[in-house]
Amino acid sequence: MREDILREVTARLIKDYNLRENGGFLREGKCPQCKEGKKSVWTPAGHPWILRCGRVDKCGWEGETKKLYPEIFDDWSKRYKQSPQNPNAAADAYLIAARGLDIVPLKGAYTQERYHDQELNIGSATVRFPMPGGGYWQRLIDQAHRFGDKKATFSYGGGYRGLVWTYPGDTVETLARAREIWIAEGIFDAIALRQNGIVAVSAMSCNNFPKQFLADLRKAIGDDPAAGAGPRLIFAYDQGAAGVEYAISHVAEARKAGWMAGAAQVRVDGEGEKRDWNDLHQADRLKPQHIEEYLWAGDVTIAATADEKAFLIYKRFKTASFPLIFNQRQLWASFSLERIESILEGLRESDPSIQQLPYEEQWEKAARQAADITELANCTFRTLYFQKDAYLEEGAYFLRIDFPRIKGQPRRDAVKATFSGANLSAGAEFKKRLSSVAPGAQWTGATGHLDKLMQRQWASIRMVEAIQFTGYSIDHEAYLLGDIGVSNGKVEKVNADDYFVFSRKAVKLRTADRLLKISYDADRLNLDWVQPVYEAWGAKGYVTLTFWVLSLFAEQVRAMQESLGFLEVTGPPGTGKTTLIAFLWKLMGRVGNYEGFDPTKATNAGIARTLGQVGNLPVVLIEGDRTQDTPHSRRFEWDELKTAYNGRAVRTRAIANGGMETFEPPFRGAIAIVQNDPVEASPAMRERIMGLTIDKTGWGPHTRTAAEKISRFERDDVSGFIVHIVRKEAEILKCYRERFADHYEAMLKQPGVRNDRLAKNHAQLAAMFDAMQIVVRNVPKAAADATHDFIREMLTERQRLVEHDHPHVELFWERFDWIAAQESDQTANPIDHSRTGEVFAINLVQFEQRCGDLRLSLPPMNELKRLLKSSKARKYLAHKPVNSRTGKTVNCWVFARPSPPSNA
Repeated sequence: MREDILREVTARLIKDYNLRENGGFLREGKCPQCKEGKKSVWTPAGHPWILRCGRVDKCGWEGETKKLYPEIFDDWSKRYKQSPQNPNAAADAYLIAARGLDIVPLKGAYTQERYHDQELNIGSATVRFPMPGGGYWQRLIDQAHRFGDKKATFSYGGGYRGLVWTYPGDTVETLARAREIWIAEGIFDAIALRQNGIVAVSAMSCNNFPKQFLADLRKAIGDDPAAGAGPRLIFAYDQGAAGVEYAISHVAEARKAGWMAGAAQVRVDGEGEKRDWNDLHQADRLKPQHIEEYLWAGDVTIAATADEKAFLIYKRFKTASFPLIFNQRQLWASFSLERIESILEGLRESDPSIQQLPYEEQWEKAARQAADITELANCTFRTLYFQKDAYLEEGAYFLRIDFPRIKGQPRRDAVKATFSGANLSAGAEFKKRLSSVAPGAQWTGATGHLDKLMQRQWASIRMVEAIQFTGYSIDHEAYLLGDIGVSNGKVEKVNADDYFVFSRKAVKLRTADRLLKISYDADRLNLDWVQPVYEAWGAKGYVTLTFWVLSLFAEQVRAMQESLGFLEVTGPPGTGKTTLIAFLWKLMGRVGNYEGFDPTKATNAGIARTLGQVGNLPVVLIEGDRTQDTPHSRRFEWDELKTAYNGRAVRTRAIANGGMETFEPPFRGAIAIVQNDPVEASPAMRERIMGLTIDKTGWGPHTRTAAEKISRFERDDVSGFIVHIVRKEAEILKCYRERFADHYEAMLKQPGVRNDRLAKNHAQLAAMFDAMQIVVRNVPKAAADATHDFIREMLTERQRLVEHDHPHVELFWERFDWIAAQESDQTANPIDHSRTGEVFAINLVQFEQRCGDLRLSLPPMNELKRLLKSSKARKYLAHKPVNSRTGKTVNCWVFARPSPPSNA
């Protein structure tokens, strides 16, 4: 490992695992898998490729440094600059540090080159190897994940069909004298094997049968007595369905051509976590004892019959009964000593010459015929991992189901699905679940068979944490944005098994529903929309955009400041609110023509789920304030959202487990309210809102043209914006903290501002507007100044609004004053029962009746009773019996009478 990378890796390991250097080793690290958190992790100090838990029997956890800290083993050409003195600087470093290879014997066998992808318009440095038939193969080494599956490329028209790449110094003549030749898939695998004393070549692809190479090899063998019958060929392809299929096919073809041939596999049938020979080289697992195991696994994998396969397993483990897979069918094999002995006696009777063989060979002949094999399922299934929801006491097993390949028919795709513990605990339940998720799949085994199968598969099962929401998970410090994940500035794509690996944690979206579909290019950010947004909506457009960006850091902001304000966007129809909101959703990659949801059309459960399905994303409520004719039971109460301001649960629901537990998911997003009219809610709710109104002031041909331009942007053109923003998480939050302090202090000093909460809410908006310009760099200064001015105007207006009574309360007093003005002093049934001029005493039942008689509309009385207690113009004092001026005792609501205005 290069010294600089070694120092960086060592520092990270010491920090993350609390390792201590002692005697050439890093020891006493905290194991992430041991429940007790044992200090049992260790690794060699000079070669910390693999971390291992010393509790081999009880835990046996291993972690590859490359996978734990992928960001260190990336972007090689930036870290190691090419120069005339060292043209292969990055290539050398990559082979040493990322592949663990000795480059001294490889000098001259490779060069450092450059690759540019025309379609993606991005490039990378490469390690390039010439091909035996002309052309070259190259491995991309700078953030190769950007290129998707294209992490390596062949030159156009390059030739390798029927040929192999050979290690420097190896020729056909020297290979002809080898005892054994391993034919690996990749060049790095062949190098890794060769540097562990195994003669190896690379076929470059598992579907490339090296026909020409073998013909040349046969010619080189000729009559050379040193070569004998020639080397034994070992087809050592990668794990997985393709590697297994071609290993079986190529072994058969080589044997047909007269070669001694076999196979090597990391695991039987290519199962288990995918590790190639280069991975095993770095894990120090290419020792003789390991090689013997890989050759046995290869023999089992390519066995021609189920009986042969069962015998090889029985011979190694001497287990009386066990599961096995043959032709993608799950089978069960049983052996008995009595049956073997019986067959052996029969063989001796039919062929007495067998008794001349050693007993071990006699036993093997009998055992090969002794297998009793039954089919358990017409498919195979493998537990990939156990997914656990940290917020609920439940989990599920994630299985992959594979089907046999039927000749003449296209291969069926594998099916992946979750199975509950109950599904896997009884044969009948498993049968029902299997047939429901994988059409045509049938289980015919017993529960005992299923128990044994699961026991084997779960011996080293991986744990994956499943979260119920899309967006940011504060526990994992990562954004899960559909098929793209971002953690600490590092972008990852979801793996083949539907989960992300961030440092030491594996995490996935529990739901298959993908709210976001993002087209991301690390080297391209489309900001052509920034100026049109301002031209169409002015500072209001930038403020709305800022809130969308602020929502991407909602959890972090609440962690710092305990709250996050709500944004309210109002205005008459036809002012472009929908166009603006729809475009902002495109920046987030939101799927479909989505604007928001109407809480008055949703059930309580639907509202709770909508509020809980995202983290660090906006939750947009549209047209929630229907007319008062809406039945009260279906009307949404805005005050229900007050707890969302601090990130607390908005709704509580029961957990169906027979106990008393409840589920109170915290609110992780940001509330945006988009409707025609302002929210009518309590003062406490209105203090949580930052409001702006979009109208047609200043509209003209230029604004219409700008808005139309915005509407023409496609989601795929701009959806990468969200990834570019969250990648800069650390920089944006640092700038936000610094600017918030300045804006908060200035807003508290703003004339007329007396509410600390309002100043805090608007300072958050102003600070994020500054911080987002780390990414949105093309905001003109004049537009930035105008936006800050507008945020301060928003604060002033909100201060004015919260100091006034709720519209319902204002309507109440308007009705009261009008009725009172119509009464004379001799009224027998006055609206105000107070005997003094210091208070008002009002019986609400009587008040409601009078309004009805006069056909004066009122808000619902239950809502009025709640709001009247917060009356500002006439302070609420009490609800009590009052000695009325009618001479009776009447239950009244008592309010302070405002002082008359001074004449001075």
